[in-house]
Amino acid sequence: MLRTSVEDIAQMTGISTATVRRLCDKGMIEHKRDYKGFRWFPEPKRAVKQVKALLDGEIKIEKTKTV
Repeated sequence: MLRTSVEDIAQMTGISTATVRRLCDKGMIEHKRDYKGFRWFPEPKRAVKQVKALLDGEIKIEKTKTV
C-alpha cells in the first residue's frame, strides 16, 4: 500500500509543503506519523477536501497572538 506524503498533498492542492506541515501541526488536516516521525495521510481525499475548505474560507483559521 502506498502512503500519501506531505509532498503529495501539497502537489494535489497547490500549496507549499511548509503550509501542509503547518496545517497538520495546528490540527487542521488529519494525518498520522510513522515510526520515524514523518507525516502521512491515510485518507488523502479527505485531507485534500480539508485543505480546499480552508482555502475557500469554509473553515476559519484563528490567529494566535504572540507576546
